[in-house]
Amino acid sequence: MTNEERKEFYMNRNIKMSPGLIALTWDVIFVWTISNLYFTTVKGLSNSQVITLDSILMLCGCLMCVPVNKLFQNWTPVKATRVGLFGYAAYLLLSIFGTNYVTFLLAQPFLAFGYALMGVKSNSVLTQSLHVVKRDKDYQRVYGKGLSLYYIIDSFGAVIVTYIFNWNPFMVYWMSLGVVGICMAFSFFFKEPQKFMEKNVDIDGRVVEQKIKKPDSLKKILASSFFIFFLIYAFFFRGVMSIAGSAFKIYLKDMIACGTIPLLSFGYIYSGSRIANALASKFQFKFSLKFGVKSIIILNVCALITFSLAGVAFIINPTSIISILIIVPLSYVQCSLRTVNQICLNNYLQVCTSKRNQERAYSIKIMVEYLGYAIISMIYAALLAGFNDNYGLTSLTYIGIFGIPLIVSMVLFIRSLIKKHAEKFTVIKDEYTKD
Repeated sequence: MTNEERKEFYMNRNIKMSPGLIALTWDVIFVWTISNLYFTTVKGLSNSQVITLDSILMLCGCLMCVPVNKLFQNWTPVKATRVGLFGYAAYLLLSIFGTNYVTFLLAQPFLAFGYALMGVKSNSVLTQSLHVVKRDKDYQRVYGKGLSLYYIIDSFGAVIVTYIFNWNPFMVYWMSLGVVGICMAFSFFFKEPQKFMEKNVDIDGRVVEQKIKKPDSLKKILASSFFIFFLIYAFFFRGVMSIAGSAFKIYLKDMIACGTIPLLSFGYIYSGSRIANALASKFQFKFSLKFGVKSIIILNVCALITFSLAGVAFIINPTSIISILIIVPLSYVQCSLRTVNQICLNNYLQVCTSKRNQERAYSIKIMVEYLGYAIISMIYAALLAGFNDNYGLTSLTYIGIFGIPLIVSMVLFIRSLIKKHAEKFTVIKDEYTKD
């Protein structure tokens, strides 16, 4: 097998396996279905404490992105991905054996470390593999396929873990730890893309080194007005929408507590949100192809409307069947919006930045998103505590506070995108929508 054939074989294999890696490592699988129930009913925390833990997690993730990227910048993406899995494992063990709120606070930096490495480096495995075989524009489809697979697994898991939680709540966390071990074994089947980026074979069969340009300085990357507006929009949208999943689980928990729905139905209802995410991830590239940059406007309008309608339905009568039939589908839409927007933003970043700057730019994006999540979810937690866990009043006040900043940041980003990269914002072509 020639060097060119080896390159094609291993990089295409990386690309085929990447959806599986994304599916199993995009989040700590299984536990998020019952995390609110676990920490409130088993560990004795309050709703606001649980949301505060999420805020601390994202704040730690924000603080770790730059130093982690700096310390591990010379590590190959596959090797760094394996290290990130140890952060997941440490978080799960502390969640299992922890007995107080302080222990759970200490667990968040370990998970943040895992997120920081997995988010940047596992994404680099895909982008670099695609670049080696000149399939860069295939990113959005492949990444969306991975997220779709994640949500499919999580949707079935949501039903199963509810029964397991009812039997033994700790077993769910042990199952998630087992998945981390499987991911570690799975990672050894990947080949490092940089091996094929750094070397080439000339006509005579001699191996010659190619010079790889170093990434631009942080100051130069941030000098781009497009990138600045991109980060501002990412800050607000991720911050506002990331609370949707936690708020939905809080709502379901309250309905269980007041006897409106049985405990075992929690898994089935929450599973529906993961199926909605799976479908959104699978078909988001067709959505982007049809609406182009207008797709971001549609996502934002839907986000504001669904939060507002769900809040009104809760205020009128949260325990009635009609309100439940309204709030649950609206929550499904909210949960799927963040997924579609995340893939769109990743794709814009991948297309509109130079290859040598992508990893650093992606790291900055994650840092800003984590900061948005941490700050805005802390405000949501404070509102929730101030309104005595009233989901409806909290949602309406929340959108009242952040609706205008979200719209303004979206307009600035879209104007900059069209001005600087008008020919690139619709990048999905028919040839890239097929396996």
